[in-house]
Amino acid sequence: MAAVIGVTFFCRSLCYRKAMKPELHPQEAERLRELRRYGILDTDREQAFDEIVELTAQLCDAPVSVVNFIDEGRQWFKAEVGLGVRSTPIDTSLCGHVILQGDFVEIPDTLADERMADNPLCTSEDGFRFYAGAVLKAANGLPLGTLCVLDNKPRVLSEQQRKVIRILSHQVMRELDLRQALEREQVLRREIDHRVKNSLASIGSLFSMKARAAPDEKVRLALEDASLRIRSLSSLHAELHDLEQGQLVDLASLFRRVSLDLQQLLPDGVSLSVAVSGDHASPHLANGLLLIFNEFVSNSVKHGLADAGGTIACEIAIENDHWSIVCRDNGSAGPQDAERAAANSGLGTRVISSLATSLGASIDWQADGSGMALRLASIADQGSSR
Repeated sequence: MAAVIGVTFFCRSLCYRKAMKPELHPQEAERLRELRRYGILDTDREQAFDEIVELTAQLCDAPVSVVNFIDEGRQWFKAEVGLGVRSTPIDTSLCGHVILQGDFVEIPDTLADERMADNPLCTSEDGFRFYAGAVLKAANGLPLGTLCVLDNKPRVLSEQQRKVIRILSHQVMRELDLRQALEREQVLRREIDHRVKNSLASIGSLFSMKARAAPDEKVRLALEDASLRIRSLSSLHAELHDLEQGQLVDLASLFRRVSLDLQQLLPDGVSLSVAVSGDHASPHLANGLLLIFNEFVSNSVKHGLADAGGTIACEIAIENDHWSIVCRDNGSAGPQDAERAAANSGLGTRVISSLATSLGASIDWQADGSGMALRLASIADQGSSR
């Protein structure tokens, strides 16, 4: 065995094993556990890996290039050019031998290597007579597989071609390590989400109990208002919990969940209804619509419906980039109340006005003595909210 510029070459004179089947790695159990931790086995073909083998084959002028992983009893190909299969038995695996060697192995003539001289993948008429590959190693140094090229005739690579394989093998591992890091992040996010959900539910329930026991009317109303806001936030969090990046929120599901939660907190005699037409919205828009709805319900209860009872209705419409939300109650609000709301005289109306600005929406308050009506709608030439 001779080493030239960091490359391991194999020749007949120094090959001492006749057995065709690759030996197991000295840390085979740990190596297989590490391979499975990456979650790459038996996944679909992906452009990121397909492009790597295509480029490797082209730059090395080789008919076959693969990204492969040495699993228990088999060699599995994440990406391949010129091979046409996704796995082969470990008994005939060339890479199964290679992962036991150095970082880069080049075999100019496979039939001159006694481990492969009787391998049917090499001895057939169009068999593989040349092999060169870089070992794919995990962060702990354990070998997982290779990025390699094969040819039907004996040959050697140029130093530039060897460099290409090494560099692209590093790219394969960077891609795998990035995916593993993202998976760890998602696991952490799910754990945090679960804790936040439980915390919000506990706080909301605590505020509700405190409100029922509060002897002071102002304190009771403040606690009920806080509980209502927390329940709405909890509902939004529950809808966002399982969303992947870029996914849209199911508005019908969100507002159905919110309505059920809020109805339990509303005073006796106050009913709540929500109608949603259209389907999904961005998390930004969904959050804005929910907060608008929440503020309107809170204001309606505080300014008229708490004592007399009544109804609160909300209609939400989504179509392409256009949306609207209309909230109404059947309280006693009149024109002057609408003017004060439009002037942002209270905290709730200031919140709604700020949300309208954030969403790029028009806002209109109307009241005629038989209740308050609020309408917000996307401005026609604004399509970024959805």
